[in-house]
Amino acid sequence: MFYGAMVWDPWLIVSQIVCLQCLYYLSLGLFMWILVGSHVPRLTLLYFFDYSMLSASTVTGWCVLAAFFFSALAG
Repeated sequence: MFYGAMVWDPWLIVSQIVCLQCLYYLSLGLFMWILVGSHVPRLTLLYFFDYSMLSASTVTGWCVLAAFFFSALAG
C-alpha cells in the first residue's frame, strides 16, 4: 500500500496540507523578494493578498504576476 498499514490518517493529511501551504508561501515570498522587492521601496503583505496588485499595466504588476507564476511552477 502507498500509505502503509493505515490508509486513513487525518493527522498525516492535515500535516501534508500545512507543509504544502508553508512551502508555497515561502517560495512566493522568495520570488516576491527577488522580483518585486527591487521595484518598490517597501514590500508589504498587500502584494501577497490584495488582488488589485495583480495588474498588467505596470512593471510592478508584471513582477507580481511573474512571482505568482514562478511560485506555482516551483510547487
